[in-house]
Amino acid sequence: MKTVSPLLLLLALGVAQAEFSPLSSHSEGFGMPVAPMGARERGMGEGGLAAVAAKGFFPLNNSRAAFYEKTAFIATLEGDVDLLSDRERSSRIGSGNFPTLATLFKTRRFGTFGAYYQQTFQRNFEAYQPANGNFPEQRYQAEGGMFLLGVNYAYAPLDWLAFGISENYVIGRDRFIQSADFSGIAPPEAIDLEGDTLEITRQGSYPTVSATVRTRRLDFALAYTHSADLEIRRERHTSSVLSDSLSDGPSRDLPRVYAVGAAWKPGRRQTAALDLSYEDWKGGGAINPAWQASLGYEFRGSDSPYDNLLERTAWRAGAGYKVLYLREVPEFYATLGAGMPLGPRGHVLDLSLKYGHRGYDGITYFTEDYVKLSASIVGVSVWGQPARKRR
Repeated sequence: MKTVSPLLLLLALGVAQAEFSPLSSHSEGFGMPVAPMGARERGMGEGGLAAVAAKGFFPLNNSRAAFYEKTAFIATLEGDVDLLSDRERSSRIGSGNFPTLATLFKTRRFGTFGAYYQQTFQRNFEAYQPANGNFPEQRYQAEGGMFLLGVNYAYAPLDWLAFGISENYVIGRDRFIQSADFSGIAPPEAIDLEGDTLEITRQGSYPTVSATVRTRRLDFALAYTHSADLEIRRERHTSSVLSDSLSDGPSRDLPRVYAVGAAWKPGRRQTAALDLSYEDWKGGGAINPAWQASLGYEFRGSDSPYDNLLERTAWRAGAGYKVLYLREVPEFYATLGAGMPLGPRGHVLDLSLKYGHRGYDGITYFTEDYVKLSASIVGVSVWGQPARKRR
């Protein structure tokens, strides 16, 4: 039988997951990771861990929220077009998802409380083996994702120092489907091979702690995410017959994450950011440690409500390099972004455009080039703070 091509066929007519990739077919991993940030940080090269000049969402460093002046509500939407190629053919696929919904509730004396939902991994992949002689056409489909619900608290005991802590509850579900189209010559009993599906559910929790130091010209941030032991349950369906659930017990699946960031402010309206992060994935095989380096720049617009929209818009750019935890696949990317005010109250629409390239030359060669568009709406309020007295 021929080697399975890495190119994909999209079976479902519904919305696909973003950053469509053959790497998501590896059952050892959780699919492709979703960047844990809003469109503002994406536009800065997926950096800005220590950049707190504007409101945003970056759960890796929840301590930033202690410096916010108002309660914030954040929602993010994403979509991309992915061009996937191997030695035989190429395919272009469009997709979209809704990865983030968060609120950061600012109080006057007791710090900032927050709650959020985020999609952290996504999987949507199908490979196929065309019919060859007496062999039927074989298909392999992987789909699912990992999601988390989190709560966080941030407090600044000093004007220049803030701490943050969060607790995250993980929910994951994956389906690995092997099916067959018996359009070729096959014995009647081969029909029993159809519909073989493995379903894996995971759940667990982990904490994140962070700190941010602010000075006149330089800001610094440190963040640590603890590892997580996930409870895993597997169910196998064969020919529409459900087997008994099998519990694998606790397994240390999610890695520890270490991150450090610095933000330099060369001018009142400028910020340059540099971030480094490391994930200590373990398990061998397709699983390897991952790391990322990000560099970004932001030029903020005017604060005057009398200036036009372009003068009040923030402009961003960035670039980065990372090694993915699956197969040690390298990725280069570049980003552009803008933050446009929505009315006089401080609401913002953040947009970012990302071009990325990843490639793997191993058992099966492939390259991916994708363009991703992200949009975050940030709404602000004075809830939890006393109203100003009128004279």
